[in-house]
Amino acid sequence: MRMEYFVLITILLVGFIIMPMAIPTIKTTQPYSVFNKNEEGCSSFFRLMYDTNDKTRPLIYPYNRGDLRENSVLFIISPDVEFTEEEVENLKDYLSSGNVLIIADNFNSGNSILKYMNLSYRFSEKPLYDVIKPVEFYSNEYVILENPSTIVGKGNGNVIMYSSDSSNMGNYPRPMDESRYPLILEKNYGGGKIILISDPTLFKNKLFKYNREFLKDYFNYSDKNAIYFDEYHHSDVNPQNIVTVTVNNRNITPEFISYLFTIVLIIIGVSKGMGVLFKNLIKKFENVIIGNNNSKQDTNAHIKIFIDEIIEKYDLNKSILYRIINKII
Repeated sequence: MRMEYFVLITILLVGFIIMPMAIPTIKTTQPYSVFNKNEEGCSSFFRLMYDTNDKTRPLIYPYNRGDLRENSVLFIISPDVEFTEEEVENLKDYLSSGNVLIIADNFNSGNSILKYMNLSYRFSEKPLYDVIKPVEFYSNEYVILENPSTIVGKGNGNVIMYSSDSSNMGNYPRPMDESRYPLILEKNYGGGKIILISDPTLFKNKLFKYNREFLKDYFNYSDKNAIYFDEYHHSDVNPQNIVTVTVNNRNITPEFISYLFTIVLIIIGVSKGMGVLFKNLIKKFENVIIGNNNSKQDTNAHIKIFIDEIIEKYDLNKSILYRIINKII
């Protein structure tokens, strides 16, 4: 192996280690975001879905029909950014291909989707009061909701969950003024299915331990090609909120760098022959080993020319490469 390759590999390897490593992350307190690990976030539910299907992904950029895989599921949980008509047209196409769309909302922007879809159903703008908690689901399972509304409107949807018979919309239940109201509703749409959930708190980390079994049973999508979570329509989750976490490099010492050089030498020596490698190494740096000051200056000049040749040959960023070398020296 030519000496220039050895120097280039070593410089790049050390550079990756001693320069701060940028790790893209998203930090947010946005309610119902899968990136929010606090009580108001949905990170626990996202993890549950990911454990079921490792093709679970958040969507933080504008998306259209072509960005989503067939035989998939899209969760839209409490969006606080209005959907445009064009965006909903993409969702219509998504549903027409046999996919599943889940909208969980109470008092945010979910109705903007239902409006452009020309559905008769809406999320009520009034809170639902239910004197019986938790809310009962089929098969003796229960869920706990914190701030439900209800689903209003008539159509041929299939109600999956109702509130109790001691409920009222907009006011506390009173005798002779009680009823039960739809909380979760399924409706076929095109070739796919849309599921409406009138309280996104169902997915919150705060209530996850109570609702986990229902979430695991009802949203069992292990057979899907992908599970998506819409984060783009959360106002505090967007590409501008991607922050950089800097990894501490105080443990990088001259001794560590010398060990790294040794390791690189051994790896290259095993593959190409240690004899040839050391012969070239001694030839390049013999003046430095002798310790003559003039020889050191001449050698440094040769090294600079040599590195400039590498920069030109491999089209590297000169300023970054020299910063790496200065850190090493």
